[in-house]
Amino acid sequence: MRATIVGAGVSGLTTAVALLEAGWDVAVVARETHESTVSVVAAAVWTTTVAEPLESTRRWAIVGWHRFAEIAADPESGVVPLRQRELERTDPGPTWWETTPYARRMATDELPPGYGAGFEVDGFMIEPLIYLRWLTERLTALGGTVTIAEVVGFADLDGDVVVNCSGLGATVLVGDESVSPIRGQVVAVANPGIRDAVADESDIDRIAYVYPRSQEVVLGGTRHVGSVDPEPDQIITQQILDRCAQLDSRVGGLEVLDVRVGLRPGRPTVRVERELVSDGRPVVHNYGHGGAGFILSWGCALEVLDLAATAC
Repeated sequence: MRATIVGAGVSGLTTAVALLEAGWDVAVVARETHESTVSVVAAAVWTTTVAEPLESTRRWAIVGWHRFAEIAADPESGVVPLRQRELERTDPGPTWWETTPYARRMATDELPPGYGAGFEVDGFMIEPLIYLRWLTERLTALGGTVTIAEVVGFADLDGDVVVNCSGLGATVLVGDESVSPIRGQVVAVANPGIRDAVADESDIDRIAYVYPRSQEVVLGGTRHVGSVDPEPDQIITQQILDRCAQLDSRVGGLEVLDVRVGLRPGRPTVRVERELVSDGRPVVHNYGHGGAGFILSWGCALEVLDLAATAC
């Protein structure tokens, strides 16, 4: 069976690899290479998520944990285990992730002042450029191809199945008006040897997280729904630096290496479903992940595989 996948971000590349591993012939068509996608700007960690629909995203996230655990065995993948603390100013009550083996509710005496709850999460750090290159190399090694071209519709694409991983492009490609950009800004600083992470997303207007990578620490962040401004904002940069220094004093005063902006593909719910286009072929949609693209990538890809296989 043959599939054409639209999009070369983390969702498109992961789906391509999943289909190739299952024996499909796969061609990826995208308007830009993975180096230019919003996936490169992502904080890119496996951690907790509240993306909707919760029943599905919980399952997809756990699938992703197990796949990243396998991938992390390859030192060239850009994926390594990461322990982080998720702090909450108000106790959210029982959560789904603390029922998994990968998260532990912190004791009261482990919490910093001002916090009502916290969770220690055993997840993964993913360096986007390294990992997306690793996915692309795996894709080509399995016989897949990547073509850079603008896709304006599905009718001209080859394949028994088309998989739509177009992200924000779905607004035009399939007329999905529920898709909207969520502007994110992060600051990369030199890493003095930090290996654990911490995040506080209690207040959507004051998000703070400290995510270490091999050579840098990514500090964030923002969630500006509807904003399409691609330029870094110096005021926001300073706010991020200040908030993150309060969250983890080790990052205070570190050298700023870069400031990055990306537009996440937001949607009220992640869309993974199948429909028929005018020529009768099935299209499987896989987009709208917001800030959970890496977390959900493998779970969604395997769901796409099931939907594609039952359609042919």
